Amino acid sequence: MRSFLAKRKLAPRRRWGQNFLINRGAREKLISHLEIVPGQKIWEIGAGLGAMSEMILDRGAQLTVFEIDSAYCDWLNEYLRGREICVLEGDVMKNWRAQRDKHKIDRILGNLPYNVASATISALIENRCLTPINIFVVQEEMCERIISKPGLKTYSSFSVLCQTGAIINDIGRLSPGSFYPRPRVNSRMILMRPAEPYGRIEDPAQFRLLVRTSFSSRRKILSNCLDRLDSLTKFPTKESVKEAFHAEKINLRQRPEAISPGQWVTLSNRIAKS
Repeated sequence: MRSFLAKRKLAPRRRWGQNFLINRGAREKLISHLEIVPGQKIWEIGAGLGAMSEMILDRGAQLTVFEIDSAYCDWLNEYLRGREICVLEGDVMKNWRAQRDKHKIDRILGNLPYNVASATISALIENRCLTPINIFVVQEEMCERIISKPGLKTYSSFSVLCQTGAIINDIGRLSPGSFYPRPRVNSRMILMRPAEPYGRIEDPAQFRLLVRTSFSSRRKILSNCLDRLDSLTKFPTKESVKEAFHAEKINLRQRPEAISPGQWVTLSNRIAKS
């Protein structure tokens, strides 16, 4: 890997979190979980040198890859010339909407750097862009945030968003040696399927605003969050919101991290109807 990159005058860039998955067994596991059917349209976020891309194409899929580094885009276009692949240079967050509007997407695969993982996953959930199967490789700390339970330090508004918008499965740990260059932390493979495990959210925009505003000052109790909610035009009066908390038997002297994802959904739905 080192000699190949040197020959091509390529180098992993730390600012973009480029760590290539060199563990072939892990790549095969990821491909297996994608359950690819020939003809499917698949997005790959962060294709790098194209090892995963080639395996996806070998299974008869049509692939769109998002790669922020122009040098790797040049390599992918050369290496996979003539295959069913579209290489898009640039930040996935700036390109995905236009691509989504062009055609239906069947699968998403992403090896996501820590600094963009939460924003990417949040955008896909909030805009209802999750496909039937979505697989992400993320740092272990990010995985802990995604699947965290109420009361833990890792539980956040991001945890609530993920757990109310998808069924999440942790499908395995990857040690630093699975990557080049070696990161300093373990990574995990997660599989997400779009779902509403706690029921339909009546007003998704209001729900997200409720949760994020409440978590914006983690150490404050819920009663202190009411003032911030009262100042937002998306919400009814402070008294109406307070009544919704009481109706759901949520103690306003608790902190936001004590409230389960299901409770946030029922609370939000009650507020939406008030």
